[in-house]
Amino acid sequence: MTTKIALLLLFSLFLSPFAYAQTTEILNQARKEGEVVLYTTMTVGDFQSFNKAAKEKYPFLNIRHVYLSSGRQAARVMQEFRAGRVQADVLGNSPEPLLYFKQQGVLGSYQSPEAKNLLKGAWDPDGYWSGITTDLLVTGFNPKLMARAAAPKNYDDYLKPQFKGQLAVNRGVPYPLTGMVSLRGEEQGVGYFKKFAQQDLRLVEGYTHTINLMAAGEYPLTTFMQVSKLDAMKRKEAPVDWLPSAPTLATISTVAMIKNPLHPAAAQLLIDFYLSAEGQRGLAATGKLPLRRGIKSQSPDIDQLMESGNFHVITPEGGYDRYMKIYNDYLGVR
Repeated sequence: MTTKIALLLLFSLFLSPFAYAQTTEILNQARKEGEVVLYTTMTVGDFQSFNKAAKEKYPFLNIRHVYLSSGRQAARVMQEFRAGRVQADVLGNSPEPLLYFKQQGVLGSYQSPEAKNLLKGAWDPDGYWSGITTDLLVTGFNPKLMARAAAPKNYDDYLKPQFKGQLAVNRGVPYPLTGMVSLRGEEQGVGYFKKFAQQDLRLVEGYTHTINLMAAGEYPLTTFMQVSKLDAMKRKEAPVDWLPSAPTLATISTVAMIKNPLHPAAAQLLIDFYLSAEGQRGLAATGKLPLRRGIKSQSPDIDQLMESGNFHVITPEGGYDRYMKIYNDYLGVR
């Protein structure tokens, strides 16, 4: 036993300077590079708050923020890739486009040492992307129009006859389909969504607009709705409340590094910061839900749900275009 302990101590003496040297080398190289180019779906306002936290830790690092919607980012990245050089170093998007980029050879593998501190399932096993924030898809209801006791308690309740014509859904993202496929498998997931689409749904573009219309009394219920936006409005005393399912579907926002980036050390440093305690607090300050264990959001109710572990992370399985077509076909979106 004594010999084993001595060997472990000896090994740690060799390991620690090496790990320290790696970190120092990356920091020194990032200082020389001076900047990192970030293509992201994060809005300018949210980025300013995040960038303030980044500057406090790395004052030498200039993060060149380029805001692009998910679709516009995908188009621009592929156009640049085919032209021979993606101008970004780091991409921030949902996992589905990043999976496509991975399949096309756009991304490089980088497993941040901070990834081990994230919730289970929040990173790519091959190291091509890491989750940075999450959101939970819950039922939103207007308490002036529907009592909590009468509202749907889970996703299967959406299919009940009494809710036909009373449900709204964000038509722009296929999570009601891909989430149920991830949770229940292809056959049951598609079967569920086919029934869900027959509930005379109110199709609205965007999560925020969907909630605003519910608060205004256009309909009593929103389905598969981001809890962060519902809870923010509830805290502002809008006529909005929410209920989780069991389990609750969870989406994640992710970051990835371009293959052979122009600023490789700065790219690694930025991804590390996204996942660090300081970076996660910076994201939480914008109202987002951090994925790092031990970092709280702005809502005790959401934190309690997160800590319960009763959620299912929707991870990309491929075939995003096919699922989007099925989603639109069943909803009648053209």
